[in-house]
Amino acid sequence: DISVDDLKNRMKSGKGIFILDVRELSAYCKGHIPGACDLFDAEISNVSPESINKDAAFIVYGPGQAQSSTNPMDRLAGDAIDRLRKLGFKNIMELRGGFEAWANAGNQVDQCALESIKPAKVPLMAGGVSGQQDIGNL
Repeated sequence: DISVDDLKNRMKSGKGIFILDVRELSAYCKGHIPGACDLFDAEISNVSPESINKDAAFIVYGPGQAQSSTNPMDRLAGDAIDRLRKLGFKNIMELRGGFEAWANAGNQVDQCALESIKPAKVPLMAGGVSGQQDIGNL
């Protein structure tokens, strides 16, 4: 796990990280962490394992509830992390408190228009990590 403050520090440091928002696209568009890309949990099965830089740092977040919740919507980040690990990702952290914790701490929240989201032009993470990237615009 990673705290909101630790994520902010990593973002400021310029260290290469991918921030993955695993909520539904409509929630992503209403508000997301700057630099995060949308990768709804169900889309993970479409990731091409050959194109993945499995040593890159990935921060995954969902709505914000506890991993131990019985509500399936509360388990989005945990379930996505499990699926990503099965694909070979090694350095994955869940944002403690998810998007809710980020927004409630008064941090910047970006928004987008649903119709502005376009599918990635190349497979997820092809070419490796050179800093924060918006995978949806590759």
